[in-house]
Amino acid sequence: MNKGQGAEEKFKEISSAYEVLSDAEKRSLYDRFGEAGLQGEYNESGNGASGIDPFEMFTQYFGDSHSFFGGSGSSRGFNFDFSNAGRQDLDIRYDLHLSFKDSIFGGERDIEVPCLEACDGCEGTGAKSRSCIKACSNCQGRGGVVKTEKTPFGVVSQVSTCPKCSGNGKIITDACRQCNGRGQVKSMRSLRVVIPPGVSDGSSMQLRGEGNIDKTRGIAGNLFLVIHVEEENGILRDGLNLYSKVDVDYTGAILGTITKVKTMDGIRDLKIPPGCQPGDTLKMENMGVPNMSKPHERGDHHFIVNVRIPKNISNEERDLLKALASIRAASKDHSVPSDDHPHRSVPHMWKSLKNFFRQKQPGERFASMSMETRTLMICPSFTPSFVVSVSAFLFLTCIVALVKIARSTFHKKEITDKDSIFLPTRK
Repeated sequence: MNKGQGAEEKFKEISSAYEVLSDAEKRSLYDRFGEAGLQGEYNESGNGASGIDPFEMFTQYFGDSHSFFGGSGSSRGFNFDFSNAGRQDLDIRYDLHLSFKDSIFGGERDIEVPCLEACDGCEGTGAKSRSCIKACSNCQGRGGVVKTEKTPFGVVSQVSTCPKCSGNGKIITDACRQCNGRGQVKSMRSLRVVIPPGVSDGSSMQLRGEGNIDKTRGIAGNLFLVIHVEEENGILRDGLNLYSKVDVDYTGAILGTITKVKTMDGIRDLKIPPGCQPGDTLKMENMGVPNMSKPHERGDHHFIVNVRIPKNISNEERDLLKALASIRAASKDHSVPSDDHPHRSVPHMWKSLKNFFRQKQPGERFASMSMETRTLMICPSFTPSFVVSVSAFLFLTCIVALVKIARSTFHKKEITDKDSIFLPTRK
């Protein structure tokens, strides 16, 4: 809404002009008696008071009648081009089918597009000759009609497309035989289309000015290419990444191997690491789909490992597998997992020490001790205070053992000395 100075007065003047133009009786009075005829102030001489010319007001703000209804009038006014109302009908949709490889790397494609071209017989006018084109009597060649309504806020005028001439402002009295008055004929247009790398299924491309042509209005529609990408066997696309499944023999999964895989760049070698598990994903970087905004950047190609287990094997393979199973079972029995033996309690350790000191000595006169290795197997997870207590106990035990040995030796020597007193002496 224009809130400038004098805008309200101008709007009233424009509404008054529309009211005169849309009413045949008022227009006749104005043509005969001018502004005075509209106000009832006129005489037979036709001399009335000077007022506002509705046609002048109409032209001043909206350009001349030809400009207002789709012509090329003054640039000062508004241009309501009713002849452009069907411009969307000039657009063309074309379904372009591409192979999976062409969608990845792009390229060029020659296509034949069915379209509507201007008729050569009538030069797009639709008339047999120029004399067969007349101005529309309903809109006086303007292409639009004015409808005026009185509202509480004043007189409101609405301009709409003329239903008789469909906004063209012209009526054809004798149509062209070649195009039956349509001004257009069907034809095939040859185009070379450049396909960018990385286009996806369902995307579209727009080529401006390559649609149907309307020569009378001097406009052309656009061509919309809808991309349809064919599927590739064994390869799926997700964004910029590609996914494939690779089958690996069970021996290759265990020992590791190199296998041939299919990529969009040809056959490539894929390294399978030893111990590969079913469902593991191996990646080839920069072997996926190019980024349309940055064609030098590509996604990755991911390979999902599928380990093949044979249903039928030879007798030799069966014997080897049995031998392998025996070796693995034996190695599992000899291995002691860290969580098979929980931490032993303190009473169990003291019981082991008591059994150690109760064992028989190998000789009568020797203070040597022997024990089985399993008796001394103690869980290494003890607190420092506990270790100190055990060390002190062992130290005291050794001292007691040495004292006993010393007493036994001394007692033996004393008995020997007493016996020597009573022995007879030889002469």
